[in-house]
Amino acid sequence: MKSYRKHTAGNHLLIAVFIIFSQFIKAQDKPGGSISGEVRDVVTKQPLAYANIIIDGTSFGTASDSRGYFTIKNVSPGVFQVKASFIGYEQMVKTDVSVSQNRNTTLYFDLQPVLVQTGEVSVKGNYFQKPADNATSFRSLSPQEIRRSPGSGEDIFRVMQSLPGVASAGGKSAQLIVRGGSPEENLTLLDNIEIYNPIHFARTGESMGIISIINPSLLKSVDFMTGGYPAKYGDKMSSVFEMSLIEGNMETNNLDLNANVAGFGTTFDGPVPGNGTAVFSLRRGFFDLLTKLFGRPAAPRYYDAVGKVTYDLDDKNRLSILGFYYLDQISREGSVKGMSGSALSKYDYLTRNDYGTAFGLNWRSLFSRNAYALTTLSLAGNGWNTKQGTETDRALRNEDIYENNYSLKNEITWQIFPGLDFKTGGELKVLDSKHVITRPEDTTRSGQIIPASSVSYLPKSSTKLSLFLQDTYRPVSFLTFSTGLRYDRFSFTGEANFSPRVSLSYSLTEKTFLNASYGIFYQTPALYQIALDPLNRQLKSSRAEHYIAGIEHLFTGDTRASVELYYKNLSNVVVENDTSDILNNNGSGLAKGIEFSLQKKFTGGFVASASYAYSVSRRRDFNGQPLYYFEYDRPHIVNLIFGMELSESWQIGAKFQYAAGSPYTPVAGTIMKKGTYYVVNGEFNSARYPDYHKLDIRVDRKFSFNGWTLSAYLDLWNIYNRQNVLSYSYKVDSSGSLTKNIRTDFGILPILGVTAQF
Repeated sequence: MKSYRKHTAGNHLLIAVFIIFSQFIKAQDKPGGSISGEVRDVVTKQPLAYANIIIDGTSFGTASDSRGYFTIKNVSPGVFQVKASFIGYEQMVKTDVSVSQNRNTTLYFDLQPVLVQTGEVSVKGNYFQKPADNATSFRSLSPQEIRRSPGSGEDIFRVMQSLPGVASAGGKSAQLIVRGGSPEENLTLLDNIEIYNPIHFARTGESMGIISIINPSLLKSVDFMTGGYPAKYGDKMSSVFEMSLIEGNMETNNLDLNANVAGFGTTFDGPVPGNGTAVFSLRRGFFDLLTKLFGRPAAPRYYDAVGKVTYDLDDKNRLSILGFYYLDQISREGSVKGMSGSALSKYDYLTRNDYGTAFGLNWRSLFSRNAYALTTLSLAGNGWNTKQGTETDRALRNEDIYENNYSLKNEITWQIFPGLDFKTGGELKVLDSKHVITRPEDTTRSGQIIPASSVSYLPKSSTKLSLFLQDTYRPVSFLTFSTGLRYDRFSFTGEANFSPRVSLSYSLTEKTFLNASYGIFYQTPALYQIALDPLNRQLKSSRAEHYIAGIEHLFTGDTRASVELYYKNLSNVVVENDTSDILNNNGSGLAKGIEFSLQKKFTGGFVASASYAYSVSRRRDFNGQPLYYFEYDRPHIVNLIFGMELSESWQIGAKFQYAAGSPYTPVAGTIMKKGTYYVVNGEFNSARYPDYHKLDIRVDRKFSFNGWTLSAYLDLWNIYNRQNVLSYSYKVDSSGSLTKNIRTDFGILPILGVTAQF
């Protein structure tokens, strides 16, 4: 554990790897760049030999080889659309493909088979591909869509906050609030490995967090499922967020150096000896330097490192080794303005270290022309240690916590015949954890005494076992039907659950689709919840039942509109107690809503999207009690995004966000107890904060030099300086006078960033 706490090691590692990467830079004789990649069947992952790849609007093109691999060389710098086509498959289009001089851009085409009748050839372009077993609530984003999104600072989680059905906790948090659920109800995967915490300065059970631990330049694709997801995913009841890393390129060595207000980083990708590729990223945050500059008492700093090495063992077997590590540190002496009333503000001295790691191996084997297996062996975990106190005792409150899981996962996909796909698999997890917590006696703002407590929880290792079966059937070209069944067992509680899932998509016309899905989803209690008290070992899984129906229409190949209705029925929800650490499963509730979305991909020099979501999220803590508005309830959410390419060198974009205020418990007055005044709370979550809205504008400029490219951007957040309220806190003085403190989001905030590409 000690190695996690030494940030100087991160600095030395960053410098050393940067020097090593610099040696890989190769001089190029030609000013153009190249595009390379793979074309495969999306179902069986078989390479598609002799597929056609064309750069739209140019004379450049090529065909894939027997491995499905292709290369287009000497492409002039610019932004293009690239199309891949193969007889019997839907044509696929990649938009916003950026080519720079002396660099290689890697693309991955997974083509969708079609039921071709005699004399029929599929020629339509597919800008909005989605898995056949994901009929509803699915969005996929490319790296370029992430990069150019205004108001995000190139952070993937802030980009996702602009999607239908997703709300944010404000500009100071990158956490995702999906359809009225809490952030810890979201499953996050990185190359098939479950990640405990994907955001810096966010702990399990907290809604805060600043920036993703994954450098966006490493992402191949991002798939986001906000409900109704297939049986292969489990143990979370709101959403699935799946990130896939690029696999490096086989053509040349690419090196990026980038810096913005959040930190400095470097990224490398290229070939390695033995028919392999590698990609690495290292970043070091600047937040501690900024806080010192502005004289703030807290000094947060972060480090992260991500790497992946991929080898083709032969034509049928691909092996990839993935690893990441992050470290977050905060130290503070003195109170922080605007934090009055929070847990951290009660103590003037704080040291906090958060760390996490994941290491995994993925083996993909094409053991048949119609089937493949994906086997994943991984270790993932996170932990933290905290000391908080006062001048007389700087260690009044202490935490030393970690949670790790060791996982073996296998998944087999088999295309029985065109139109019928079968998938089965399972996972075995071994869980290891430690929770040591010491807390002094405390008093709530209403005068309730929380007694001092000490937890030392080092349980024996427990296991989670999951199995699933699912199939996707297309009896006719206009109907897709998918069914699935999942089994989960948690050895610690002895609980076993079955989760049926079903979805369908019906094509009214070639451009209009009706979609629906139903499923049951379970989420086991977290280890940190069980650790708080011995009685919590009786906790069972929370349960959510999803009903989803929608319609989508393609106006043109690059423009889509959709409407989706959803209803979630919640039961056995884990509920906390205000004055003790004993939890129970007496909670229940619902979430329902409707989402309207219009999206245009980046074609013709501009991109745009608009969405509106109306939703209700309500909970009750005990049977017989009335429903109340859940803290993550956002009745109205509006997102408007626009981007335009002014020239090959200039791009602009804008984003407007509006969200109705979230619920909070108002203060009704004060009362004296034993000679001390305390706050009297009003009805729970009966008031709302003011509505949240802001406008962000981004300007990009690219400079081309002899052998390298410099990209710079200015991302202006909240340009009209809206004082959005995040929370209220209250103090009562000795005379009973009440003072309200307002914690606001960022005002106008300029985010500057530069990236040098070699």
